[in-house]
Amino acid sequence: MKRLTRQWRAWLMLAFALAAVGVLMAVSLRNEHKRIETYELERLSTQAKLIEANLVRQLSAIQRSLLSIQGDLPRWQRSPAGWIEGQQTLRNMEIAMSAVRTFAVLDAQGTVTFSNRDELLGRNFYQRDYVQVPLKTLDPKLLYVSPPYRSVLNNYLISLTRVLLDERGQFAGVVLASIDPIDMDILLNSARYSNDMQAILVHGDGMIFRSEPKLDTTMEQALLAPNTLLGRHLRNHPVAGPVDAEKVVSTDQRLSVMRTILPDALVMDKPLEVVLTRAREPLFVAWQADVLAQVGAYLLLVLISLFGLSVYQAQQTQKIMAATRLKLATEASGVGIWEFDLITKSYQWDHTMFELFGIDPKTASARNDDWIKLLSPQELERMREATRVTIRQNQPFGMTFQIRRPDGESRFMHNRAALYSDDRGVPRRLIGATEDVTQRMAQESELRIAAAAFESHESMLITNAQVEILRVNQAFSQLYGLAASEVVGRNPSLLKSGRHPPDFYTAMWAELAAHHSWQGEVWNVRKNGLEFPCWLCITAVRDDEGMVTHYVATHTDITLRKTAEDEVKRLAFFDPLTNLPNRRLLSDRLHQAVIKVKREQGHLALIFVDLDKFKPVNDRHGHAAGDQLLQAVAHRLRTCVRESDTVARVGGDEFVVLLASISQAQDAMQVAQKIHAALRVPFHLPVGQSVQISSSTGVALYPEHGLDEATLSHHADVAMYAAKAAGRDQYMVYEPSLDHPAL
Repeated sequence: MKRLTRQWRAWLMLAFALAAVGVLMAVSLRNEHKRIETYELERLSTQAKLIEANLVRQLSAIQRSLLSIQGDLPRWQRSPAGWIEGQQTLRNMEIAMSAVRTFAVLDAQGTVTFSNRDELLGRNFYQRDYVQVPLKTLDPKLLYVSPPYRSVLNNYLISLTRVLLDERGQFAGVVLASIDPIDMDILLNSARYSNDMQAILVHGDGMIFRSEPKLDTTMEQALLAPNTLLGRHLRNHPVAGPVDAEKVVSTDQRLSVMRTILPDALVMDKPLEVVLTRAREPLFVAWQADVLAQVGAYLLLVLISLFGLSVYQAQQTQKIMAATRLKLATEASGVGIWEFDLITKSYQWDHTMFELFGIDPKTASARNDDWIKLLSPQELERMREATRVTIRQNQPFGMTFQIRRPDGESRFMHNRAALYSDDRGVPRRLIGATEDVTQRMAQESELRIAAAAFESHESMLITNAQVEILRVNQAFSQLYGLAASEVVGRNPSLLKSGRHPPDFYTAMWAELAAHHSWQGEVWNVRKNGLEFPCWLCITAVRDDEGMVTHYVATHTDITLRKTAEDEVKRLAFFDPLTNLPNRRLLSDRLHQAVIKVKREQGHLALIFVDLDKFKPVNDRHGHAAGDQLLQAVAHRLRTCVRESDTVARVGGDEFVVLLASISQAQDAMQVAQKIHAALRVPFHLPVGQSVQISSSTGVALYPEHGLDEATLSHHADVAMYAAKAAGRDQYMVYEPSLDHPAL
């Protein structure tokens, strides 16, 4: 009980000490935050005062200039020489005063009579505020400050105006000076000492005259909104009477100083406001970093204190727990722990060691060296030599050896041991661990066999579950011309030829996901760009939980097989002499064409062509010349039709042309005429002869002459024989009367 009381007292004392340190740190940080804020507001105030002093000096100079102009104006108005003098005087004033852009004198009608800018002379500005306000008040003592406005010269200006009165006290015009905005920008910028600082000059009516940096419309509206500090400040300022020269504002986002410029000596009708504002965040970056550092240090102090006290109070408990954890860990991992005393030559084993070697601890010898009998003489000598080397060189050893357990089972064990020496450096014992590696060695043997199979003559690649290539064999590199370094880590899609649509690969992966294997014919591409067909087999490798871990793919080049298949197909569907579709392929295409035009309610034409005078060519010039003539006829027929049409050879000198889609019967007539004309042109054969033949052609149209293939073919044949009977060298369109020729 006393021990528990002492422990709780220590914890309470530590808690009070840490709390006191935390309070002191918090107070210190709060004071530092206040100091930074106060310093920054004082700095902003100083800059605002500098701007005020500069502006008051410039406004006073402008006031004196306007009074001077007002005094000299009667003399200037009396003679032309006086007008020239007045113009020159205004120009000189503008040069001497960088803060002024324009000096001008306006008469009672608002027309400019004098100005340093000639382009303003004679222009009328009667409706401007800087004329209307003095006209209404007629106070010669006031210096009128106009709201910012856009001048006719496209400049954004504020004008300072004094009213002119005649001898009767009536309005006689105004004399004004327009403040140069560029000079104001320079002045505002000179007060900025940080990029996040905003310097603004605002008219007493609440209109922003200049800002550095520039404000966009959204920011300007937000700054002058009625509920903002600046908006309320402007509303609370009376036009005349005492005002607060400066207002300091601190918000969550910004620190601001607003200074009112309304000097008593100038009797201004409206004040000017200088606003200097700066974002809080950059000011307190270092302070925030200090807060984080101190909080981190405090937390570290707390953790170290808690940890130290916990360690101090739990040392004995930890020793017991450490021993228990070690025992449980070794038993769970199947690793046996042992010691060999070099003095007594005896072994100390844990329970796992007895289980590994199949020895009953109750029947073990006093020195526990029965396991030596389980080793062959060769293995025993290896073990003893490893022990001697460890003792001589004082370095750990590891070795794998084979035993035959008392139950007759052969097992492989792996020993790891290190030498323990006393304080004088005398070796005292070997301490080691033993584990059964029989299963691991069997797996390694299987891996070696798999590696040998992998390097077979068949192209293979292995990917992970994310389909990234992990390994390829030499046969793959020979097949594709790609080294392993060029493909490892990439997706097998780099082998795609582009012949297959995306749906093909979608279906492939769907079957692979469902059945964990897929095989089929694909077209891939080698490194040199050559496309070739291959037989692809993909197998998914899954773990014990059924999750896919790898994919294994094999590729077999089937180019020769495809070539043979294509040749068989060509012989089955194409005429070997002319390479035109034969009767079998023509029949299939005619069947498909009839189905299509029936569905679309279209038209087609079937043209039978029989060569006239072909047999005499064969008889006179030989079969070689006849074959060349047939090849030339096939070529000419192909040039007479579209690629979508079919030209077929169905007999020795008989050809059929299928026009799969026509708009009207006249289309077929034009093709028949074209064929007839093309075949009448003499043929110059490669064997040297020149021959001339003609043709007899019959035309049948769908749907006029038949609604099925057999009927169309029969009627085209009837029309062709009718053309031959009528004297050959012509084409005829089928008519029902041709079925019963006159005798």
